[in-house]
Amino acid sequence: MASKPKCKYGEKCYRKDKDHKKNFIHPEEDGDTDTEIEENEPKTSKLKRQRTHELSIVDDMDVDDSRPTLKKLRSRTVSMEAKPSASSDDAGPSSSPAAEDDRPDCTYWEKCYRKDPNHLKQFRHPADGPPQKKKRAKAENKIEDGEEKSIAGGYRLKRIGSHYTCTCIGWKVQKNAPNKRTCRHLRDYLGDEFEKNRVGKLPADKKVALEPSQRFSHISISLLLANKYDEKKNNPVNWWISEKLDGVRAFWNGKCFYSRLGNPFYAPKWFTKDLPTDMHLDGELFGGRKMFQSTVSIVKTPECDQWKKIKYHVFDAPSLQKEPFEKRMKAIRDYFDEVSPDYAIYCKQEKCTGKKHIDDELKRVISLGGEGLMIREPGSTYERRRSNTLLKIKTFYDAEAVVVGYDPGKGRFQGKVGALRCKMANGKLFSVGSGLTDKDHNRPPKIGSIITYKFQEYTNSGTPRFPSYLGVRIDMDKPKDAVLPKIVKEDE
Repeated sequence: MASKPKCKYGEKCYRKDKDHKKNFIHPEEDGDTDTEIEENEPKTSKLKRQRTHELSIVDDMDVDDSRPTLKKLRSRTVSMEAKPSASSDDAGPSSSPAAEDDRPDCTYWEKCYRKDPNHLKQFRHPADGPPQKKKRAKAENKIEDGEEKSIAGGYRLKRIGSHYTCTCIGWKVQKNAPNKRTCRHLRDYLGDEFEKNRVGKLPADKKVALEPSQRFSHISISLLLANKYDEKKNNPVNWWISEKLDGVRAFWNGKCFYSRLGNPFYAPKWFTKDLPTDMHLDGELFGGRKMFQSTVSIVKTPECDQWKKIKYHVFDAPSLQKEPFEKRMKAIRDYFDEVSPDYAIYCKQEKCTGKKHIDDELKRVISLGGEGLMIREPGSTYERRRSNTLLKIKTFYDAEAVVVGYDPGKGRFQGKVGALRCKMANGKLFSVGSGLTDKDHNRPPKIGSIITYKFQEYTNSGTPRFPSYLGVRIDMDKPKDAVLPKIVKEDE
């Protein structure tokens, strides 16, 4: 026995392996007695004696909490003592199976050192059973294995097994593994919670950094705005007819596009390289019929590759404002014939022969998914205000309102937004739910946003009848009510 060295931890040693006991002398082998220890140590509670006994620590001596392994054992023992065993005769509700235990797991689990009863009651620990299986969030919109989905903006989402891909540039430029990539289109379609469980931490959408030479500030501009067409007052013969495009109004000043409010749209250089630098243009950034939402999304994104889906339809030249409309159109047409821009189109104008011509053309445009018609007075100048020389013709009226709240959804939209609570310019409140997509129900326009809606007529209370949501207006900062033509009686 004397040939072996004494264990430096003495009675505090907790190791049980045979090799350790063969190589070192411990108090029980050296003739030490527990009586001597008990005479010199302070009295401890019965609970502590039981705890140290279960840990195979000699009697109830204080332990060194600096040892992480011992701390884990102590915390686990505390949890086991705080929670009665399932086999106990007087087991209460806490002895129910882990599957019926609705308490959340402690974040620190076996590393938890807290001993207070309130904490042990509120959270599950290793003594309560295995960790609960976390419920994986379900996709808000399901994509079957091998299926491909087309979404707004022309992007395509595809699933191959547990891998999801997108054709957008944001998904392609990521450097991590394909099964760990995501983008805002996948998050919008599948849901944030589903994507967070699938790929982990969600990346932040990076904004395109523009060079100082590319940055343009807000400017003040005035454009020619249209009034409503009234077939009882207006004679459209010899007026110029064109389709009313459901896009984003854009003013070109030779360097950059601007909205009606003077906010810049940052189009890629390849999109604007063919546009004139010495002539101002008035037109519409148009992504196609029934594509208003995706058009707004694209033009709000600086130098996005999706600008390839947009065409700039030019219908006037404000810099030639004193010239009659026919001369302004000739100047634009001559430029387009000479340069042939890749992403700009000359908006064709047709002479009106009468009201039947307008009715037939309106039916044709509506049948194609268009919004309506625009007619211009021949020989008119470019007035930078709302003018009777430019009229719009639509089967529905549209107006703008501000979102002030949300109505809860019902049925399949339970727990989501069912309708937008809106406020008109005259202060009247109404709700609009028709026209909202699944994406809009999940992520509705923010409170304070200006939206465009269409409707058939006003009710007796002055609110729109059968309103339908069209989209968010990024070129307006306050609501505007529609002005309906006055109803004329037969004897008048």
